[in-house]
Amino acid sequence: MLKPYKRAQLQFEQVREIGSDGRNSTTWVVNDVQLGAEIVMKTIAKSTLRSVTEFFDEAKALYATAHQNVVQIHYACEDRENVFVAMPLYRRGSVKGMMAAGHLTTREVVRLGCQVLSGLHNIHSKGLIHFDIKPDNILLSNRGEALLADFGLAKQMQLGTARPNGLYVRMAPPEATTTQSFDLRFDIYQIGLTLYRMTIGNDAFDQQFSRFEDRSGAIDRTTLAREILAGSFPDRQAFDEHVPTKLRRVIVGCLEPDRNDRYDSALDVANALAAVEECLDWRLEPRALDKTWVKNEMGTTKRFTLAADGSTLFTTATNGGAPRRKTELCRARMTRREIEGVFKKN
Repeated sequence: MLKPYKRAQLQFEQVREIGSDGRNSTTWVVNDVQLGAEIVMKTIAKSTLRSVTEFFDEAKALYATAHQNVVQIHYACEDRENVFVAMPLYRRGSVKGMMAAGHLTTREVVRLGCQVLSGLHNIHSKGLIHFDIKPDNILLSNRGEALLADFGLAKQMQLGTARPNGLYVRMAPPEATTTQSFDLRFDIYQIGLTLYRMTIGNDAFDQQFSRFEDRSGAIDRTTLAREILAGSFPDRQAFDEHVPTKLRRVIVGCLEPDRNDRYDSALDVANALAAVEECLDWRLEPRALDKTWVKNEMGTTKRFTLAADGSTLFTTATNGGAPRRKTELCRARMTRREIEGVFKKN
């Protein structure tokens, strides 16, 4: 006896748009009428999909990944023109929003990085490549933990490689300029570039990328590709003085132009990142003519300023009291190595 599929009607009310990649999808906060709750709904035009069946196969694979650092799918459905993917609503936003509020400390980069790498390792173990890792796609749970999100470009590997339906140029690895099939090291490059952006700040990264854009926003892809292949973009020397050497090495190791020189797995990156133990809590304040870092430690606020003329000022203040100068660190000039030493020893 045949048992035909049953179709049911789903109702939801769009509340506000929270994301759009400008091509084939939009993301909304919606009110699910049946659940009486606000959730996130991603809408993808069927006309842009290579195969709707393939899309749902990949959605099934993602649903099966269930991991504390991967955004879980509630359900997926379709109408005549679109497919819909429903997910939880996380009100703390994304890592990109966190970066917009101020520079991250090394401790925050390490903690969030290790969490998202745990989720990435899980989806890799299921044979999926994400293909779209960036600060926008790392959400923050209600407890502030990193969650890997937006699997719109994710693909199941066949014989160790996969081919995405699209690429985000700002996060494209060197091999994207020479081939169309990729392995897991595509994601390793993108996680490295994400950690890079978390470390130097989005403004500094955008300033680097602006060299490849004209006034209309068109990208000089030829020059961009040449510099990515040469390893001159992004600038591996752009780290601020408080960023410890171990963290720089992890990031640069992910960004190697030759994918054979990169880390082999997300787990390898996570292990290397977890070994970063220096300069964890210094925070660079919003940029001005001078550079100032602040660190709060058991009621004591430490402040170190590198002025535009090269002079330095180090002060401490306990329990909100008047700041006191640390004379040996207040100089007319310091070398970069000496400045880096300040963060290691204080």
